Amino acid sequence: MFKSFLMIIVTLLILVGSSFANQYPTLNGVQVFVLDKKYDGNIDTLFDGLQAQGIDTVFLRVFHNSVDRYHYLDANPECKTGVYFKTDSACVVRDVLAEAVKSARKHDMKIFAWMATRTLSFLKTPEYMEKSFRENGVKDGYGMYIFQPEASEKVRQLFRDLATYDIDGILFQDDFILRYREGASAHALTAYEAETGVKLTRNKLFGCTGGMGETKVPGGCPDTFLPWRAWKNKNMMEFYQSLKIESLKINPDLVFAGNVYYETPLEKEKGLSWYAQSIDSMLDFGFDYLAVMGYSDQIAEELRLHPDDALKMVEKIADNLKAKVTPTSRILMKVQRISFSKKRKMNKQQIGSICDMLAKYICVSRVVVPVNKLEDLEGTCFAK
Repeated sequence: MFKSFLMIIVTLLILVGSSFANQYPTLNGVQVFVLDKKYDGNIDTLFDGLQAQGIDTVFLRVFHNSVDRYHYLDANPECKTGVYFKTDSACVVRDVLAEAVKSARKHDMKIFAWMATRTLSFLKTPEYMEKSFRENGVKDGYGMYIFQPEASEKVRQLFRDLATYDIDGILFQDDFILRYREGASAHALTAYEAETGVKLTRNKLFGCTGGMGETKVPGGCPDTFLPWRAWKNKNMMEFYQSLKIESLKINPDLVFAGNVYYETPLEKEKGLSWYAQSIDSMLDFGFDYLAVMGYSDQIAEELRLHPDDALKMVEKIADNLKAKVTPTSRILMKVQRISFSKKRKMNKQQIGSICDMLAKYICVSRVVVPVNKLEDLEGTCFAK
């Protein structure tokens, strides 16, 4: 009954959404990891330059985990972890979002708050951690529970507070997933048994041979694992739905973008098994934009491919999404500007190849990752 009511509410909110959500403009954006210190007190300089270069959208990190660098490199010893917007639910490092929103409005640019969920450091506490099945027992998982009411409510409150700002949208961090061994907490197992009548164990899920072709995971038992991964995906989407509903109650013009792993549009079964992530369910549950991590350099390194072959794979990702997503402006191709593992800029030839590839997809949105200062756009086709 509650889930049916939830679906009705979501449908109504979507139908009365803003013209932004209905039109899905093609975005030419940048994703800001760490604002350069030279913009401290003068963020207009950044927005001036971005606008002059043809950038119309900024995706700004508004969470701070313990391993992150501070915006402006302005450390706050009282907040080892927290957020960059006003809330009573976390330590406020600094209200950087208010500064950015003011400048975005002045420049008639769009601004998305890039927000984490399951890996927020201040929620990765023993009482809130999801569990994973391991050979020697149950261990801490990748991030916090979505099945524990108190933990999930803390995230909802953060989204409510975020929605009070005059932002255009929220970009979900790539932590909005459940990894393939996650879901071993008492809360998750109890909920699954209540819904299905099946009592899960590690051996029932991962104690088989010959099932990897279907499950895409080591030792996966198709009869047990496949229904479980579908259940996890459904619960992730229902959690997303609750975050969206609470945000739209406060700011009905918001749109929502979700980070998508490159495997998900390439191989549906892998996306579901590895991340409990599905293009179909993201569209069905109302993500407005799909921010696809088509990082060619990362793909080449992880899959040991020649750069040209990795770029062809990114093209395949775009083609697969074009066949599913309407309009194609909802596809937000994320393009890496640096090599994440080598911590250096990608060479001009690599950037040129990416630019040539993007030229084939005129109506697809794009975002350059990362851009922390104006100089990061120099020498690329991503700017005028």
